[in-house]
Amino acid sequence: MNVRAVVSKTIDQVGNVLLSPPYGGFGYYYNHGPRTRRAVAFTFDDGPSRPCTEWLLDTLGELGVKATFFCVGLSVQWHPEVVQRAFAEGHVIGNHSMMHSRKAGLMLRGGAHIDEATTAISQVIGLRPRLYRPPWGWLTPWEGQRLHQRGYAVIGWDIYPDDWKVPEVPAERLVAQIKPLIKPGSIILMHDSVSNQIRWEKTETARAVRLLTPWLRDEGYEIVTIPDLLGLPAYARV
Repeated sequence: MNVRAVVSKTIDQVGNVLLSPPYGGFGYYYNHGPRTRRAVAFTFDDGPSRPCTEWLLDTLGELGVKATFFCVGLSVQWHPEVVQRAFAEGHVIGNHSMMHSRKAGLMLRGGAHIDEATTAISQVIGLRPRLYRPPWGWLTPWEGQRLHQRGYAVIGWDIYPDDWKVPEVPAERLVAQIKPLIKPGSIILMHDSVSNQIRWEKTETARAVRLLTPWLRDEGYEIVTIPDLLGLPAYARV
């Protein structure tokens, strides 16, 4: 491994510890809901894209599950009809920045990456999202303050399986990663696409949801949206 790769890996490791859930984020993150209520939330990052987000929506519809989608603004502009479908079917739409840029959130000054994604989403659904998840989960104190000033709740997670990997990890392995970690109030982070991809074929996340949902219900868990789990508003008026 060359020096640049070693430095990059070290930065990633340190950043993940200091800035990402479940331990980082300087107190801004909601990483789970009440541990007294037997409910969990599916959340999906990095979309929308076609056909993978559509396949996931098909699966959720068949199962009667409502989820929370943290959408990249650029992809919303590419696929407004997919976002409109998710919203119309009762899923919650959150903000995942305009271009999925980790660098934008690290800058001391700025905020366009937040505002531009909000505009893209509100032009599609007619409401301003009030839930935000930073790209890569990296949240600096100044980015947290920017989000707080804009009225956002910053949503983390306590379960993060390997469904972000390319090539895909089989659904059975994803489910095996998730099951031992499930607790009342868990927020499960998964991905309906790969960021900034106008077209992507991704199937294992939807398969994992199909396998996991009946098990959760058999264990007595409700599957709810983030606003339901945390008692937070999803939107503000434009």
